Amino acid sequence: MKNYKIIISSVVATVLLAGCSVTPKPILPEQIKEDVSNNLQHLNNISQAVTKPITLDEAINRAINNNLSRKLDLLSSALAEQKIDIVAFEALPSLTTKAGYSQRNNYAASSSVPFRDGEPGDLTNSYSVSQDKESETTGVAFSWNVLDFGLSYVRANQQSDRFLIAKEKERKSIHNIKEEVRSAYYQAVSADELLKNIRPIMKEAEAALNDSEKMTKLNLDSPIKSLTYQRELLEVIRSLNTLEENLVKSKTELLKLMGLKPGTPFELAEKIQNKYELPTVEIPVEKLERYALENRPELQETRYQERISQDEVKAVMLKMLPGIDLNAGYSSDNSKYLLNNDWISYGASVSWNLMSVFNSNLNHKLAETQIELAKQQKLALSMAVISQVHISLLDFEQAKKDYILSEKYFGVAKEIYKIIENENALDVNGNLSLIKEKLNYLISNLRLSSSYAKVQNSYGKVISSVGNEEFFNKPVEKTEPVLVIEKTEEIIKEEVIVNPVIEDKVEKTISGERTAYTITDLNLREKPTLNSKVIGRVSKGEKVTIIKEEVENPRWYKTANGYLWVQNVQIENNN
Repeated sequence: MKNYKIIISSVVATVLLAGCSVTPKPILPEQIKEDVSNNLQHLNNISQAVTKPITLDEAINRAINNNLSRKLDLLSSALAEQKIDIVAFEALPSLTTKAGYSQRNNYAASSSVPFRDGEPGDLTNSYSVSQDKESETTGVAFSWNVLDFGLSYVRANQQSDRFLIAKEKERKSIHNIKEEVRSAYYQAVSADELLKNIRPIMKEAEAALNDSEKMTKLNLDSPIKSLTYQRELLEVIRSLNTLEENLVKSKTELLKLMGLKPGTPFELAEKIQNKYELPTVEIPVEKLERYALENRPELQETRYQERISQDEVKAVMLKMLPGIDLNAGYSSDNSKYLLNNDWISYGASVSWNLMSVFNSNLNHKLAETQIELAKQQKLALSMAVISQVHISLLDFEQAKKDYILSEKYFGVAKEIYKIIENENALDVNGNLSLIKEKLNYLISNLRLSSSYAKVQNSYGKVISSVGNEEFFNKPVEKTEPVLVIEKTEEIIKEEVIVNPVIEDKVEKTISGERTAYTITDLNLREKPTLNSKVIGRVSKGEKVTIIKEEVENPRWYKTANGYLWVQNVQIENNN
């Protein structure tokens, strides 16, 4: 029997040791290849086919739908949402079912002896049995801690706020995607057109370099003149190579943002132009600040975090209370020695961790500090957001100035190129002058398109700094502050001029022609919208004849020369 126990113990110990041993298993090359194939197949499936030239809006939509970083944010939001249900279930009571079976090889017989003078009596040969050798039990138990219910309710509210924070992070991710796509799109537009012009110029420069080298070998020209000519041609070729290298990456960057595989062929709907229509921001900076403070996802996160901290104070207070446990259950036992083989039990108990009372003050202070921290973070972030609004507006205005300068430079380079081209046709200058001016013309065109891309990029940053693109797609509301955007040397910039409240701002339907005068300098628009082309200018105090008020858009008056914004127009009283 002793040897038998030793053998059994050895076998059990061997099995346990074998189960605890772990051998490193590297991933096999076949498994890696299969995983790579599956990933490539998945990337091909999520990419929508390109069937037409891609507009900016379509590029943004593709990026939002296919961008893998945003999908990570979506999964984080979904995970946070699922946790809400899990935390909510913790508030429910527990319901436990159980069943058991036991067996022993003999009866649990026992005896009892009298107890006198602090000592037990002598054992007797009389024994009694109160249970079978085999036993089967079942039961259902219900228990509920009232304190846990209150805490679970608070935790569920906190988890709901964490889900909303995850949604704000997702919204921030979309803003970043839009901003990046807007910048990459217009850079790709420049690259798409200019790459077609770089290669012919490069071939022409290389051909001229080869001709010069042949002339040098034949001693048809002075060595210093030939080498200087070749050096300038090599400078041109190097500049073209650098330019090509920078432009080639632009479309690949846009492909990555749109979730398309590198190398996927596509065309862009917009083309490079000699003159662009610039976007305008005609919303007062004070209103932009308020919009930003109301809509930026980062600030929304701090608001939810502050609410989470406030709920933590409630949780600390609940933990100080005693716990009340309610329980009830049904049990059964097949023992033949029991009078009642099934029964129902119920009860209640109160427990209180007295140590929680002593550290409750510390926990309460910690929760209050977290609330104060969240408030200070919100204030600091609010200041940063306001600064971002102002900086983005300054960058936007500076980008427009750079564009105007680039437009002038392009016009000059274009005229010089035409002159050199005509002179070259008359064989007045050599090929070098023409090639260099072609390069200057190409670079000036690139600067023009790049400066326009910079304008669009800075405009996108203005939108991102506010946190909601819809504010830039609706008419400007009447406000009190005054904001005048700086004028350039030749081109009058758009202005947002908002006057103090005037009692007689007329917004009723005008029947017949009326005489009015402008309260400040105003732009005449081609159509009744702030995004319409400026076709003229009305000076402050100048009288105008109002033909009618727009019914569909009552913020505009129609004149013989264009449309005026009603906010800065005063109708004369004919009485």
